[in-house]
Order: sequence, then C-alpha cells, then structure tokens
Amino acid sequence: MDTTEELAPNDIGFDVYPFSVNFHPLEDLVVTSDASGRVKLYKYSVDNNELKLNLKPHQKSCRQASFSSDGKYIFTASADCSIKVIDVNTGSILYTREEAHDDPINSLISKDFMVFTGDDEGTIKVWDMRQQNIVCEFQEHGDYISDIITLDDKHFVSTSGDGGLSIYNFVRHSMEDISEKSDNELLSVIAMDNEKKLVCGSQEGQIYIFDRNNLEKPQKFVGHPESVDSLVKINEQTLFTGSEDGMIRYVGIKPKKLLGVVGEHSNFPLETMAVSRDKRYLGSISHDLTLKFWNVMSFYEEEEEQGEEEEEMQEQEEEEEEEEEEIEFDSDSSELEEEESEDEDDSMDDSDDDDDDDDSDEDSKKQSRNKKKNKKPTNEFLKQKNEKRKQQQQNKKNFYSGL
Repeated sequence: MDTTEELAPNDIGFDVYPFSVNFHPLEDLVVTSDASGRVKLYKYSVDNNELKLNLKPHQKSCRQASFSSDGKYIFTASADCSIKVIDVNTGSILYTREEAHDDPINSLISKDFMVFTGDDEGTIKVWDMRQQNIVCEFQEHGDYISDIITLDDKHFVSTSGDGGLSIYNFVRHSMEDISEKSDNELLSVIAMDNEKKLVCGSQEGQIYIFDRNNLEKPQKFVGHPESVDSLVKINEQTLFTGSEDGMIRYVGIKPKKLLGVVGEHSNFPLETMAVSRDKRYLGSISHDLTLKFWNVMSFYEEEEEQGEEEEEMQEQEEEEEEEEEEIEFDSDSSELEEEESEDEDDSMDDSDDDDDDDDSDEDSKKQSRNKKKNKKPTNEFLKQKNEKRKQQQQNKKNFYSGL
C-alpha cells in the first residue's frame, strides 16, 4: 500500500498574516502572498517543502498572487494599487502597472491572457495582458470586490461587500445582471450545477445559492456559526467551505446539508483556500500564520467513481431502450406478416380468425414478459450501485465527524 495516498506536506509558517494561496496548474508549486508585500513560491511534497522564490514586489500588502493559465507567470495585486507580472522560473518582474486602480486592489484572477481585478471601492477592471491595456471597466458595486470567478469564454462573476452579486460579459463589455444589495456581505463565490448555480459565502455565515439566469430570491443555507470566507468546489453538488471559526467543512447543496469536517486552524480565522492541480491537496491559510495541506484525494476519487457509475447506468439505459425498440420492431413485423397472410387467404373462416387472434394475444403477453425480464437486471444494478454509494458516503461521514 502507498502510504503517501493518506499523507500531506508539512505546514508552512509565516512571520506576518498571509493573504492568498494558489497552486500551479502543471507542477507541484504553490504561491503565497502576505501583509508585508512579499510573494513566496514553494515546491511542495510529502517529504519536504522547498522555498524557490522569496520576493518583495510591493511596498504595501500583496493581497493576491495567482498563476497564469500556462503556469509561466505570477500575477500580483496590492494595496499600493499596482499589479505586477513575475517570471516563475527567474523571479524577474516582467511588467508593472503602478496605478492600475485608484484604490487598493483586493481581488485578482486570470484566464488565458485576460486578468480581472477588483478594488476596495467596487471598481472592476479587465486587462488584456497581450496589449497590457484595459479592455473594460465596471463600477456597479458600492463596496470592496471580495471575489471574482470566470464562467465560460466570455462571462465573469463578482461578489462585493455591499452584499451584491453581478454577472458580466467581458467580450461585449457589458453587465448582464446584478442581484439586490443587502447588509450581509458576500465574501466568496463558486459556480456549481454545471454553472447553473452561483454559490456564495457571506459575512453572517449563510450560504446563498443564486440561479444564474435569475438572481432574484436566492436560496439560503444556514449552518455555519461564523462568516464563510472561502469556497472550493468538489463536484457539481458538493464543496469545501472555509470559515472564520477556523473550520473547513464538507457541504452538500442538493440536499443542503453539512456532511462533515475536514480540518481546522485551532479557532483562528481562515483566510482562503485552494486545491492542487491533481486534486490531491487542499491548501488553507489562516491567522494562525500557517499554510496547511489537507489530503482530500478521496473526495475527488468518489466523484470519479460516481461519474463512472453514471456512465454505466446510462449505458444500461441505452441498451434497454435498444432492446425495447427491437421488441417493438419484431411486434410490428409479426403484425404485418399476419395481415399479409389474411389478405392472401380469403377463404379463412371465423374460427381460424379467432385462433389467430388468440395466438397474437399470446405473443403480446410473451413480449410484455420479455420486456419486464429485460428491465430486472437494470433495476437490480441501479439498486446495488445506490447502496454502494450510500455506504461510501456514510463511511466518509463517520470518519470526518471524528476529526
């Protein structure tokens, strides 16, 4: 047995409060930023964590450090209102925009050659890093931009301290929808249910579930005693939540339920979380001045198993449909042959007709019995799979409830 499947890298400590953590898209690298303006790049493993870069690109706190999609660059955003581009291999600063915003920048994400930034006063800017210019700018929020995510090739979503959620089309340079503002600050957002639902964490501990096509009247999930500062998607129905009470929880949205506890930061507020490229480790940073790694591979393996089961069930359903079509075809052919036989023999008497009808009724009964027999293996298969999944989920709940 490979014991590394159950292990995780050791904690990484900081001298000042860390603000962000993100994993490299292709290698075992993780980048962090902190309140002193430093950016640190580590190569992580179960055996050892190696510091690769230790830079101070900003004079004020570096609130975000995120990898480019190809992993060649690190984009940073700071309270000094600047953004920078750093070479991952050399640590060289390749580009600086000193006054990228008029106010301190709080959020930054990237998608391909596009960078999205949001500041403390609610302004969002979209940058094309090929031209190093602003593509579009939005000022729909009255408070800080807490989180930004992209959806498809042309949409992104933002949450704000004003309690609002907004959807934008950065190709058309337009805002498409915005929710009603509230006193409950929205702190984090992820897309779930094949991007049909937008799930947000809030200052008061509620999780809001918005319908992407209608941001009015979101569903509310109460269960966290303190603010939900960070969300990480597991699959289309489950996620990890990071809270101000230091707890990392395993949560389902269909149905809405707290499923277990993954770990904790000893009651210190959790700042944010991210998952590694291979879905093996969840990284979390907290006011306890540590980056902790949690082995969450089993959660994602269960999702893969469920995906395989769904494929098997779909194949069974398709086979069942094909068998039913064949039976119907045979039945139609039988009826046609019977009609032709009746047309050819006009001398057939009434008693013969009655015999044919009896035979036809008997054939129909046999076909009906055959259909029922064909369905039995599928129903049994589905029952076994559902029982297996329920047992796996119960085992996991029992395990994590003890942590």
